[in-house]
Amino acid sequence: MMNEATSHIDYLIGEEKRLADIIRRVEVEPLLMSIVRAGAVSSVLFNEESLPLAEAGSEPDFGQWRRIEYSIKVEGEPKGLLRITGKPDDMSLAPMAILMRDAVQLVVTNNLKRMMTTELHTSIVQESYEQLAAANRSLVESEKRYRDLALSLEQKVEQRTAELQNAYARLLQQEKLAAVGSLAAGMAHEINNPIGFIKSNLSTFRVYLERFAEMLDFYRLLTSKGANPDQFKLMSENRWRSLKLDMVLGDASELLTQSLQGVERIAQIVADLKCFSHVDEKDHSDADLNVELERTMSVLVSQNATEGMFVRELQPLPLYACNPGLISQAFLGIFQNALQSRSEGLLIRVASRVEEGDIIIDIADNGCGIAPQNISRVFEPFFTTREVGLGTGMGLTVARETIIAAGGSIGIESRENEGTTVTIRFPSRTERNR
Repeated sequence: MMNEATSHIDYLIGEEKRLADIIRRVEVEPLLMSIVRAGAVSSVLFNEESLPLAEAGSEPDFGQWRRIEYSIKVEGEPKGLLRITGKPDDMSLAPMAILMRDAVQLVVTNNLKRMMTTELHTSIVQESYEQLAAANRSLVESEKRYRDLALSLEQKVEQRTAELQNAYARLLQQEKLAAVGSLAAGMAHEINNPIGFIKSNLSTFRVYLERFAEMLDFYRLLTSKGANPDQFKLMSENRWRSLKLDMVLGDASELLTQSLQGVERIAQIVADLKCFSHVDEKDHSDADLNVELERTMSVLVSQNATEGMFVRELQPLPLYACNPGLISQAFLGIFQNALQSRSEGLLIRVASRVEEGDIIIDIADNGCGIAPQNISRVFEPFFTTREVGLGTGMGLTVARETIIAAGGSIGIESRENEGTTVTIRFPSRTERNR
């Protein structure tokens, strides 16, 4: 909410955030390293307590140096300080510092938005659950009040049942939207990373072009004055060395290579997301479920997973008539549960096969597993064993609803501290047509 008198954003949800809670060293350190590679002596991001949160390069204890400092703001309030140190005569230091400030501020703002979205989603789900519980209590009271009125009771039950079904459908839709929002936020973060260093590289490359332009102007000047060959050679070599063009040539090639890699990375992320969403395809089609599994894993690798986490044992599968976009979302919910089951050393085995015409898909992890007393409740709405704010208990519920709607079935086996296996079965065409 914007307060016009103070030009300050007041968030309605969430407590005041510290800079260290919003941005991690591993997120900002590559940015700081990039400006050091571009010519700065050092770059440091300080937190609210003036302690280094991340830094690159080192500032010498002697000599004259130029320092440029900018505040990093959280919700409009200064929460940190970005300090760039360089040579006094480095004309590119100021624009590089502005670019670095904008890049760090963008990461802080995006991370804060994602945190606020998560808090808002949790609040909405909890509020919806309380409304659902209140509606259920009202239904029980109505049943007791009209026990002797069979016809009225039937009407009331039908009415309340419809309301509960609508509320449940809305909750499922909210969970799907929240998953899409989280996915979009992760994609935006991954895209911002290459964009940041591409912008930095292009800024540096522009400075290099100016040096080459200066060298060309110098050649023209010598030519116009009719300098003899020896003078021409000597003066040209001196100017070439003063502009450090040998270094510029080598670095310019590396800058372009890095920028092209960044562009290819962005293109791959967008392509993976487009394939995953099936935005250009019709709702129902014959899908290769192996392809949908690969697309879902590619999307996760674009965010926080690593390729080495996944062990593929995929056998050729017949095409299956379904909504590929919804099936991919169901796979995503199962994978996300697995990714949260272990912080280090996680392996996810993804296997597919055909048994008696049916398509079988196993997604197994070596995570924390599920306690025996909870295994029968994993598909219940709102059931979660995670801490408050870390899980809504709707991920597997949405996956089950989606798979059942597509004509399939889903089961789960787990051993505590050993791992969990989710098995999905899609019937053959013959079974579906019966």
